[in-house]
Parts: sequence; structure tokens; C-alpha cells
Amino acid sequence: MPKLKRGAAPVYGPMQEEISRRIRDGELKEENALPSENDLAAQFKISRGSVRTALTELAQTGMVYTLPGKGWYVKKPGRIASASERGRIAFIAPGLEDSDFQIYQGVEDVLNKRGYILSIFNSQRDAVQENKNIRLLLEGKEKGAIIFPNWGRANAEIVFELKRANYPFVLIDRYYRDLDTNYVITDNKAGGFMATEHLIKLGHRRIGIILGVSCTAMDDRMEGYREALAKHGIACDLSLIIRMDHSDGVEPSEGGCQEARKLLKERPTAIFATNDFLAQGCYRAAKEAGIAIPNDLSIVGFDNQRFSEYLLPPLTTIAQPFYQIGQRAVEILLNKIDGNKETQHVVLAPEFVARESTIQLASNYVEAGRYELSSDSI
Repeated sequence: MPKLKRGAAPVYGPMQEEISRRIRDGELKEENALPSENDLAAQFKISRGSVRTALTELAQTGMVYTLPGKGWYVKKPGRIASASERGRIAFIAPGLEDSDFQIYQGVEDVLNKRGYILSIFNSQRDAVQENKNIRLLLEGKEKGAIIFPNWGRANAEIVFELKRANYPFVLIDRYYRDLDTNYVITDNKAGGFMATEHLIKLGHRRIGIILGVSCTAMDDRMEGYREALAKHGIACDLSLIIRMDHSDGVEPSEGGCQEARKLLKERPTAIFATNDFLAQGCYRAAKEAGIAIPNDLSIVGFDNQRFSEYLLPPLTTIAQPFYQIGQRAVEILLNKIDGNKETQHVVLAPEFVARESTIQLASNYVEAGRYELSSDSI
């Protein structure tokens, strides 16, 4: 018998759990009528609308069904539909890092409650593998997909193909500006602004930025960076902007190290690394160059990956609500599978996480030249 799995219990939770228990324990048998909605509302001291919501969710798991004008009954006649019959939902992820797992948990919790099976396709940070995974959707048995694309636009055409085939899918973390489709993202522009303004308020003016391979997430974070500089009257110095252009075969943290080596030649006092893996690479480059964080160089990341609080010093970063992204994306997808044709663009707020990788810039920092870079280290 399916068991409901939930986070914070809604007001109708006790009623739903009690009916589920009685069905599992055999107290309520197949074809037995449930108490009326009014009786359940009175018994559990909740509204009739909450009772109906609870019973509708139970019906989605296959435990109960309704006959219009007659009421609610245990099980659909014959047997409870298996999860395999309700269907599979695909989750295509670029890798299996912490953020991907948090999104996965959000997706899984909703699907468990709704009685679906989750299939995971790991693209292994490889555009070719991602292309294969997406193409499998058109050939497989999954009813729809949550797609977390790799960086760049390498597989934009196959995503367009899904759209043309009316295949139900929702993009997360990034989207395509020239394709109107469902997506759930963090407000990356606001996050980029937040990170940069934090450094400005600490007195930094030479703020470098390291960007991943071009995609909407990176482009929006860059826009936030530019807007923060403009708001505070700071010219955007192109020599302080470094972008990765060789993602294939290069892990994000290694890429961050390579780009940081280039950027440190321009002597920034602070760096906004547009994800935590790039920030981790900055730590390595700074250590190689004998630059102390945060005394000589402040660094802000983005994502709030779990490892970020264990770096030395712990990384100040911008947190994305990964679990909520997963939840919202799969809710939109299931509604689409059920026939909802409305396109939804959901943008969730980021959160600033202050740790120990940033510091107030000394007033004489620039004039004094707090660190020297050796040609051997960069």
C-alpha cells in the first residue's frame, strides 16, 4: 500500500494519515464507503474544502475513488493502481552534486505523494551524454521530465524538439530566452547584485568576476554584478571579467583555478565567483600565489553547496532554494501532464549567507599594495 511522504504537515494531515492507516490495516476494505465530507470535517475540526483536498490526494495515490453524488470509497474497483501504471517522471541532471541531490529530493517527495516513479538520467557534465538522455525521452515511457541543462546551449535544438513534439517538461536553473517554456529558477540577477553590493559595502572597488560558460543563469548573475557597480558609481573594468570557455572535460573547480590565476594578475581586492565550485578554484589559486583569504582577497560564491561552509575560511555565498525548485518544477509538470496548457515562469528568491571569506577593505589597501604576485605562481 502506498505511504504518504511529506514535509510540513498541512491542516488535513491527521485526517489523511488516519484514513491511510485504516486502509493499510484492513479496517477499511475495498468498496467500503468513507464517512461523508461533512462528517469528516466535523470529526477532524477542519473545513470541508480541506477534507476534499485530502481525499483528492489520496485518490491520486490510488487508495480511494469518488462516485459523483454518492461519496468516497476505498480503492478503485478491482485493485489499487501500481506506481508503474501511474507513470514515470524523468529527472535529467548535469551531475550528482549536492545541489542536484537537493533538487532531486524536492522532486521525489512530491512524486512519492502522487504515486509516480522517478527515473534519473545523469549527464555527467557532458553535452553529448545530455543529448542522448534528452532524446531517450522521446523514445521512452516517461510521461514528462524535469531538465536541469548543462552550461551553454549545446543541446538547445533537442529541447526545441521536445517543445515541438508537445512533450511535457520543465526546465530548472536556466532557460532559453528564445523558447517559451515552463521553468523554475532562482532570481540570478538579484543574487549577482546581492553578492557584488556586499563587496562594495565592504569598501572594495576592484571587484573581479569569474563566470561559467555562457547560459541564462551566468548571464543574469553578470547583469546583477554590472547593476551593483553602476548603482555605486563604479566603472565596469573589462579586465576584471573572466569567463570560462572550455567546459568540456574541465571540472568547475579546476576551471575556477585557471580563471583565477588570470584574474589575479589584474590585482582585484575581491572576486565574485558565480558558483561555489569556481570559488573553490579561486581558493586554490590564491593559495598558490601566497594570497590570504580574506585579509588580502575577499571572495563571494553562489549556490551554497554543502562544502562551502567547510572551506578554510568558510565561504560567503548566495544560497539557492534547491529543494523548493524541485518541488515547484514537478508540481508544474504534473499539472501539465493533467492537461494544464498555461506556461509558467517561476522565479524564487536567493538568500545571502555571510561567512568568513570577506572582510572590510583597509582604507590604504590599494596604495599600500597588500600582496605581491610571483611570476612562478601565476
